Amino acid sequence: MHELAIAQSIVDVVETRATECNAARVKSVRLQIGEASGVVADSLSFCFEMLTSFDPVLAGAQLSIDVMPHRARCRHCATEFAITDFVARCPTCDEWTNEILSGTELQILDMEFDAS
Repeated sequence: MHELAIAQSIVDVVETRATECNAARVKSVRLQIGEASGVVADSLSFCFEMLTSFDPVLAGAQLSIDVMPHRARCRHCATEFAITDFVARCPTCDEWTNEILSGTELQILDMEFDAS
């Protein structure tokens, strides 16, 4: 389960930032995760909740996840399209050459703290 390692990395970043901001408590963390990132959002949420329960500053922090669709742009005809089942073939011209626009992200968008 690689979501545990990802959740630990997120917790480490949030802890560092909370310390830098002298936060008394972390209220929420918002992530952006792409459909094609390979991360299972429910598993990540479970791991995040488990890890934050050990730290009084992080305990009870809410995790919200914005899921980004897996999309591409054809380099031949410039059509933008949704990638389904990891098949990135242009539905307009049937070309395989494309640029991935979204769906592989995994990033922290923001954090909300209570001041100390």
